[in-house]
Amino acid sequence: MNTLFCSLSISCMIVVIMPNISYGQETADTQAIRALFDADQEAWKRGDGEAVLSNRHEHYFTAGVPRNNGRPDFRGLTVDDWVAERRKRFLDPNFGKGFAAAMADTALNMETRSELVRIDVNDDHAVAISRIEWAQNDTTKNVRVRSGWE
Repeated sequence: MNTLFCSLSISCMIVVIMPNISYGQETADTQAIRALFDADQEAWKRGDGEAVLSNRHEHYFTAGVPRNNGRPDFRGLTVDDWVAERRKRFLDPNFGKGFAAAMADTALNMETRSELVRIDVNDDHAVAISRIEWAQNDTTKNVRVRSGWE
């Protein structure tokens, strides 16, 4: 009887756990979105405005939610579209030069980190939420400054 109960318990756990394990596996769509995000972040680091723009659909927009005491503050929500004027800045030959210089400056010791924290795909539509953080030395105040967004 004890063996039967253990076998039945294990079978029930497998039935409950297996769908959750398979849900966590990435689909081809989510892998493609991650690859696009990684290519986009590398383009930003290189200061390659054309490559950044090539990753943007004509209807691309960003939404920013500031944090107040560590919690999202939706009263400060910003939505920014990528109008022609903004796109023009990315084609400027000086695009990204300041960022590249900051990354190369050993006194600043600038570091960046980016990751996708959530991807939802529904048929032909997807939403991806990224977290992008940076840190660098403030050489005038002798402190480490951090910032970022999600």
